[in-house]
Amino acid sequence: MKLLNKKQVSHILNELKGYYGIKELDIDYSFFQNKDKIYLISKEFRNLNTKDLRINNIGLYFLDIEKGLRLSIEGSQIIGKKATKNIHELNDQEIREWLRGYDLECNNVQGYRLIKYKDDFYGVGFASNNKIKNFVPKSRRLKNA
Repeated sequence: MKLLNKKQVSHILNELKGYYGIKELDIDYSFFQNKDKIYLISKEFRNLNTKDLRINNIGLYFLDIEKGLRLSIEGSQIIGKKATKNIHELNDQEIREWLRGYDLECNNVQGYRLIKYKDDFYGVGFASNNKIKNFVPKSRRLKNA
């Protein structure tokens, strides 16, 4: 696990701003990377001995950088209200399917899409071949929605 420097954080935030059409994005947390995942931790904790800490226990999982910048559910909630593009809005039936873990139908879009229902964000999906792939972990899916 490593603490990202200002240049690395700036690069991530600039990519997110460009992709989601965000004008201002100020996330006042320390960014830590553990393998391909980025976590946010209060700046008060950044001076702790991080070798002995489990980042996924004290930090907020923000995004996965393995295949682009795939936001977590919480990451989508942090930046979603500021986003102006690459948003897929769901209807009542689609949100039920999404929360159960099903992929969604879509037309002619590619790449990551913020999943929005009314005023809330429910993560991101990857759009290709007229489908939006669902990344909601099995442990967070609803059985009867």
